[in-house]
Amino acid sequence: MYMIDANVFMNTVVAVILGTTALLLGATVLASWMGKRGRVMSYLYMFTALFGSFTVVVAAMGFRGKKSDSRPWHIVLDMKYQPKYLSQGQSKYFADGRSNRLPPDNTVPFDGTDYGADAGTHSVPNPDFLKADKRYYFGIANADAKGADGAPAKPKWDAGKLTGEGYYVNNLPPQAVERVGGWEALLKRGQVQFNRNCAVCHGTSGRGGGGDLAYGIVGAYGLSVPPANVLTPDVQAQPDGQLFNTVTNGKGSMSGYGHQVRDALDRWAIVAYVRELQFANGNAVADKK
Repeated sequence: MYMIDANVFMNTVVAVILGTTALLLGATVLASWMGKRGRVMSYLYMFTALFGSFTVVVAAMGFRGKKSDSRPWHIVLDMKYQPKYLSQGQSKYFADGRSNRLPPDNTVPFDGTDYGADAGTHSVPNPDFLKADKRYYFGIANADAKGADGAPAKPKWDAGKLTGEGYYVNNLPPQAVERVGGWEALLKRGQVQFNRNCAVCHGTSGRGGGGDLAYGIVGAYGLSVPPANVLTPDVQAQPDGQLFNTVTNGKGSMSGYGHQVRDALDRWAIVAYVRELQFANGNAVADKK
């Protein structure tokens, strides 16, 4: 039974019913032309009207599996159409005109220990819920390390070597490697996530670009701002935490992918894979030891 296509099966049944309708209509017309009367004609009229109604429904609704660009029919309007605020929508009630509300200051994040759920309970706060580790979940090393213009402070360099952290963490957090089971697994995971979420703009090579020089699909369609080349020395000089922040929150004309690549581990995996692409491209590798 599972080997039968549901659309083909149901459309075959509908075709049989429509064929029966045609036979009944023909028989009714022929019997009426011949002057038949009585119980036989009553049954013919009844079944012809019944099957004819089914034909009208099929003509209006179409066969099973039929696709249409027209808007669907809503006989009974459901909650989809009730007045409500949508995410990122407008609101005249609030002074800033936004429906989305920021959490109150000093709000305590939910850590999963307040009540039992389908996921089970635990004796200590769940770091995946609380996100208290700024280094792992945000790529931030020193939240107060900012320059005079308020921009995140850059890492400290000495003779081509990183000697200290700025605003962002210099290196990928060790727990990212531990959680996935080693560098090989992390790089493979990063390749999958990069090709799924990043390659459409930056290309599988990471070179980005636009027009005839585009390595990504989107860049080939003439964007006003070509996707960045992530293999350049300037990008390579950025700390890992800054790349993680770019993937999460975006930069310039690039929107953030934190909502799409929700697991922080997947975003760190992308950072690791970008480093591998940079190394494969032959750029001079900065000494981060």
